[in-house]
Amino acid sequence: MYEPPTTGRAAVILNEATSFLLVTTSPLFCFFCLIAYSDFASSLYTAAAELLYRGPVTFFSSYLPRTSARALAGYATWILFQALLYRFLPGPVRLGPRTCGGRRLLYRLNGLAAWATTVAAAVLAAYGGYVDPAVIAKNWGELFVAASMYCALLVTVFYVKARAWPDSRGETLLTGQFWYDLFNGGELHPRTGRLFDWKHFNASRTGGILLWTLIDLSFASWQYELHDTVTSTMIAAVVFRAIVVVDFFWYEHWFLETLDGCHERFSFYSIYGFAAMMPLLWTLQTQYLARHPFELSRPALAIACLLFAAGFLLNHDANGQRTLARRRAGVLEIWGRPARCVRAQYATADGKLHHTILLCSGWWGVARHANYLGSALYTLGACTVCGTGRALPYMEAVLVLGTVLHRCWRDEAKCRVKYGKAWDEYCALVRWRMLPGIY
Repeated sequence: MYEPPTTGRAAVILNEATSFLLVTTSPLFCFFCLIAYSDFASSLYTAAAELLYRGPVTFFSSYLPRTSARALAGYATWILFQALLYRFLPGPVRLGPRTCGGRRLLYRLNGLAAWATTVAAAVLAAYGGYVDPAVIAKNWGELFVAASMYCALLVTVFYVKARAWPDSRGETLLTGQFWYDLFNGGELHPRTGRLFDWKHFNASRTGGILLWTLIDLSFASWQYELHDTVTSTMIAAVVFRAIVVVDFFWYEHWFLETLDGCHERFSFYSIYGFAAMMPLLWTLQTQYLARHPFELSRPALAIACLLFAAGFLLNHDANGQRTLARRRAGVLEIWGRPARCVRAQYATADGKLHHTILLCSGWWGVARHANYLGSALYTLGACTVCGTGRALPYMEAVLVLGTVLHRCWRDEAKCRVKYGKAWDEYCALVRWRMLPGIY
């Protein structure tokens, strides 16, 4: 399962304590950001001062949003609608990468059709007067509470399922440490039926990437309602996010080969991260601009666009090189030269040996995680459209940078266990993790 072994009482206690803190503080952090946005004019400093003055219990009990029957019904309808699209919309069926248990699972990749159908339905409903286009923005706190309740339900159900009736015991990580298993253990690819993959569905549909477009459009509509204008920065923020979303669904099969799609288990980390944290924190730019309309100068906006474009193209091209190299078993040209690869083998839980390649050409010859550098750059570019008046809109950039730096370490720990000497050979050829000359 390529999990670094945890031995010794001190390590177990540290694992449990860290997992407990992450499970309990992640929702509190999200609600703190939501409260800072809604009640303190997007000022993290003012909200933090109030938190320290009043104490955590009084602060959160006073400002924590409450959900409503309308918000719960709306969110439940959203989940059902996306589940129906995921199950019944046509799309190509592709084999995913080999799991640590030796299986290769099928996926129906209809995400782009689901995105287009959802956006078209939302636009038509708003145009026909059936739905207020700013309904998400106006009920943002209530809907986030509903999303958090949905996450709590999923975490509970799939924790119990992993212990009682997992789809594949060889791929299920249960250490016996309650908080660690809740946070990062459990099943790898829990399914209902042959093609309904819960991890893929949660990451890309319900609270995941598809929802970002509707959130952005709703806050853009709210900006127009509040200020009788849609700023160029708002347009840029919406377009930047739409590019990321459409690219994700156009190359949806790439997700299956990522750390999230391939190695992360369906636990609190994956469920709450995709269905709660990312919809809230990854759309802070449009949230902020709806309440605080802001225009950049043309040169500054051009710089933001260039930074986004550079990061996006780096991320996209690096992922494309890796996918193509694996598909062609390393027999291809990259940047006009034959690709260099390290041949590696690994064992799955069924005892079988498999062969793969570690690409050492193109971006993967520059740094071992060049795609992560691209993610950090385009996220920063998207955040800069909000100017420098508040730190809150930059929360996504801070979290993405922290995540990719941590993932560099996690990826390499897993790869060192999985590939052994082949990974050491690869690291000798490609010295830098993410940023040549620095890291």
